[in-house]
Amino acid sequence: KLNKNASTSGHPSLILTQEGVKNIRQNLGSIPIFDETLAATKKELDTEIEAGFDVPTPKDYSGGYTHARHKKNYSLMQKAGVLYQILDDEKYAKFVKDILFSYAQQYPTWPVHPKTRSYARGKLFWQCLNDSNWLVYTSQAYDCIYNYLTQEERETLETDLFKPFADYISKENPQFFNRVHNHSTWGNVAVGMMALAMNDDSLLQVALYGLKDI
Repeated sequence: KLNKNASTSGHPSLILTQEGVKNIRQNLGSIPIFDETLAATKKELDTEIEAGFDVPTPKDYSGGYTHARHKKNYSLMQKAGVLYQILDDEKYAKFVKDILFSYAQQYPTWPVHPKTRSYARGKLFWQCLNDSNWLVYTSQAYDCIYNYLTQEERETLETDLFKPFADYISKENPQFFNRVHNHSTWGNVAVGMMALAMNDDSLLQVALYGLKDI
């Protein structure tokens, strides 16, 4: 079980650790392929930050604008979170925070996705599989900027966005979440990673052992 008294010292802990970040920073400039990748990612994010982001009302299948935009958003947030950790530049943390708060404001107002082809429709995407992809990447971004946020900001994001999001792809879609299937694997991992980022033991138990009494 998770330690309910865990402090902010436990972040990041999903794809990065404090010790790992320290080692990365100490070795910047000594591994060309890493430095090149870091520079390319920084250039990409600087361009995106300057251009601004969009969190559109979901309406499209794969290939449509809203699908592609929400997919791009979770990728950018994950990269920005990592850049914040490695470069210690708050503009990357702010970028993630601003996008997350846009989602937190709108997510409660969005109905189930209007496209009806899937057996388990998401809210951001036409199927819960893609919503789970979003949560896997976003949990990493949240973990990376956790200490940048105030306690009140974390509570807002967790109450208005992350917990309802995790509940939707699990409790509200047991036909997706509670089975042995490659789609379900994404759902289990998404809920589990966000549970770890939020230090939420009840969500972690759902991710590890499935839904009960369905």
